[in-house]
Amino acid sequence: MAGVVYRDLAVSDLPRSVDVYVTARADMNRRMGFAPGPAPDPAALAAEQRGYAHVMRTGIFRVAEVDGEIQAVCCAVVRDALWFLAGFWVMPAFQRQGLGGPLLRQVWQAGIDRGAATQFVWASSDTTAMAAYMKVGMLPGSQILKFAGAVTRLPEEPAGFEEEPLPLSVAVAIDEAVRATGREVDHLYWLGAPGNQGWLVHHGGRPAGYYYVEGATLGAVAWLDPAHGESVLAMALRRAAASGGEAVRLRTAGENHTAIRAALQAGLKLDGFSHFLTTGPVGRAAQYLPSGPLLY
Repeated sequence: MAGVVYRDLAVSDLPRSVDVYVTARADMNRRMGFAPGPAPDPAALAAEQRGYAHVMRTGIFRVAEVDGEIQAVCCAVVRDALWFLAGFWVMPAFQRQGLGGPLLRQVWQAGIDRGAATQFVWASSDTTAMAAYMKVGMLPGSQILKFAGAVTRLPEEPAGFEEEPLPLSVAVAIDEAVRATGREVDHLYWLGAPGNQGWLVHHGGRPAGYYYVEGATLGAVAWLDPAHGESVLAMALRRAAASGGEAVRLRTAGENHTAIRAALQAGLKLDGFSHFLTTGPVGRAAQYLPSGPLLY
């Protein structure tokens, strides 16, 4: 395509990169028959920009310009040997015209250059995007199930488990065991995000797991011992339910049966699904709930 320039994102490009994301996502939802929902308010746009700024500072962020205007964005984070595609969006007028593929491959190669050995993505059901991911080597691993609703059956407080504000060093140690990367920069981001709370759950004086809750939305959540998953989730659901006036939300890989059972037993409803595509295993997926599609 004539007039295309591929380059790194600049700080001054952040507002435009969010515009591309919002516009392309709305177009995807329309094409897939989803309800459009309300337009993002200024607070939501600011949160998206903070997220993209974090990825830009700590990962890889490339854009495609056509005649001087950004028409596609692609970004990823590399944490130890793991490369996660944090965003890949092309403006509707430039989709299926060969603009996005080279951009994705550039970000992919940049990850390999930084030591990435496993690549994965939280993908929508958009067939064009999924085909692009499979062509570079990320193949279906599982669903990502989304649950939401009022907690109509509050889990009992588990005996012998206590919680306290999450220390950074413990979060990193748990993730090294569960997520195969400590990702300290991401925990710093979550712990400093407005309205986000991190909690350490311990049992018998030892860490059992952690969870984050923002309003009534859970994630990330991780636990060290499979036997402690139900208890960690019970404490997380209780705190999310206590936020008041909001539907509790959580997302989980399809293989995490502990989380699926906990969501259904609490009265949450299956609200949709996405796809986890990967080149290989990523930590202990049955002991983890992702934070969302930006950092997983």
